[in-house]
Amino acid sequence: MAIITMKQTVTITPAVLDENGNPVTDEWDRPITGTPYTVKCAVNEGTKLTRSQSSSGGVNGIGAQEVVSVAQIFFDKKTNVSMFDTITFTDELGNVRVYKPISIEVKRLNGKRILTVVNV
Repeated sequence: MAIITMKQTVTITPAVLDENGNPVTDEWDRPITGTPYTVKCAVNEGTKLTRSQSSSGGVNGIGAQEVVSVAQIFFDKKTNVSMFDTITFTDELGNVRVYKPISIEVKRLNGKRILTVVNV
């Protein structure tokens, strides 16, 4: 049973990753995607200041930068979503929005995964 009512759905288009976890691209440097799938979720639209992982590392390793997310997507328990995936959401008015994850948070209760929150 979900901790939050999951009345909305999104379509996740996964990126194909190589053995090092980096996205695979074609000869024109476009990312290769896998088969899209639909997942029930709860979408909370609204701006929020969040930290995203920076691709450029410094002396102390991978850095972070502050960015503004435009929505939070709540998934039940274990949802297979990565930082390289594309998330498509159609709201109640029929507006289609395409998002890339900024950060992925796993919420746990007594060590059990209860919620996955994706800031986009």
